[in-house]
Amino acid sequence: MYEEFFSFSGSPFRLAPDPKFFFGSKSHNKAMAYLHYGLRQAEGFIVITGEIGAGKSILIGHLLDQLDRSNVLAATLATPNLSPEDLLTQVLSAFRIEPSGKGRSAEIEAFEDFLFDQMNHGRRVLLVIDEAQNLPLKTLEELRVLSNLNYEGTPLFQVFLIGQPDFRETMARADMEQLRQRVIATYHLEPMSREETQHYIEHRLKQVGWDGDPKIAPDAFAAIHAATGGVPRKIHKLCNRALLYCSVEKVRLIDGAVVAAVLADLAAEQNASAAVDSEDKLDFDASAAVKAAELNIGPPPLVDGRKPIRARTVKPIRVGVERVDLHVGPRIDQQSNGTATVLEPAGGPAVAKERRKPPEDPAREPQEAREAQPAPLSVFDRLRAAKNAANVAAPAPSMRPAAPQPIEEAPAPPRPATLDEVADAIAAARPSRKGADEVEDAAYCEVADDAETAAEKAGENEQAATEIEGAAGWKHSIVMSINDTREELRRAHDSVTR
Repeated sequence: MYEEFFSFSGSPFRLAPDPKFFFGSKSHNKAMAYLHYGLRQAEGFIVITGEIGAGKSILIGHLLDQLDRSNVLAATLATPNLSPEDLLTQVLSAFRIEPSGKGRSAEIEAFEDFLFDQMNHGRRVLLVIDEAQNLPLKTLEELRVLSNLNYEGTPLFQVFLIGQPDFRETMARADMEQLRQRVIATYHLEPMSREETQHYIEHRLKQVGWDGDPKIAPDAFAAIHAATGGVPRKIHKLCNRALLYCSVEKVRLIDGAVVAAVLADLAAEQNASAAVDSEDKLDFDASAAVKAAELNIGPPPLVDGRKPIRARTVKPIRVGVERVDLHVGPRIDQQSNGTATVLEPAGGPAVAKERRKPPEDPAREPQEAREAQPAPLSVFDRLRAAKNAANVAAPAPSMRPAAPQPIEEAPAPPRPATLDEVADAIAAARPSRKGADEVEDAAYCEVADDAETAAEKAGENEQAATEIEGAAGWKHSIVMSINDTREELRRAHDSVTR
């Protein structure tokens, strides 16, 4: 379906092994070198193991395509749970040998005649057994006996054993000592790396005419490798579904989001399948794929020929966490949406440390509560508040009541008021006494108390006293007026109290 949408000449990710799609990763090339070494030795056993879907079958297919048929005659045997009695029969069938009679003796005679005939024609005989982990121990022993066939010391028969990792445990058994001594080389296929996974996908796509459509983003390669672990068969399954997704959704770009969507579909299908037990693991690691897709893949751009600059977004700081940013390089650019973009040199990223506040000490709570209380307002601020309260309490008769004013946020702790500010505040507040005598009297009592406190502080502060004494004469008059006013206010307060 997606082959027509992207104009491919075939399916690039078929599950069946096809030697023409062979990709020589580092591990596969090393395994191929071991197989060629065994062919040159022309004797003994070669053991190749790998995880399920690691590419063992395509490795053998590629090897058989490279063989010179005039020198080597090879056959593949992949029969699971083969009994010792059936081994020789299956070997004869793989090489298309028909014994002249029935029974084991006839089969052995026919096999020996075949081996001698091939030797006379200058050809060696190679048997490749796939899925060797399924062979019983007695069958392996029977296979070792067949490998003893030789002519005047020249081996006539060679065996390659290809299996899953379990086969290594079988070979390590104590009763497999004789077979282990016949093994001349063994190798375990490793999964592909992140870079090899990308080259592997591109290699298979190019085999079917891929010219960049669809485009595959770097985060998609990272997500595919993280989800599949670099195992070829898993890569095939995931890439097939990703291409199918793009053809259905008419998408020409495969990125991390597409891979994540396909992984979600595969996980849902596997969970919904009745054949999957609840304890079975999923085929793909979706969480690792998402994390890999979120990484910044590729080199950062250069800025004016200088060191690369990366941009990252800093989320708002959580409540209850004290955050300390130690910046190296450009500072934070505050955005209107509450986030900040930090430009950092590639070699010196900003270091952000989060320190949890220590648990609160109950003994310190009263003191901290006192510290948390807002600082007292100055005389100037209280007079202004009193004036506003008087205006609200006594509205004009011809006017409708004013709408309640929104509560303003508490300002920063004010500085102590100077004598000049106190005098100006008293002068500004006197006209508003009409209609608000009770409020004004209380406010002036507070003014008097604060004025007395300010005067006492001014007397204690030598430098402030010196400045006041050296001030102009009008300041001295205001101070004297304040003292007189204070006495008047006290007498008024006493009258109100009575």
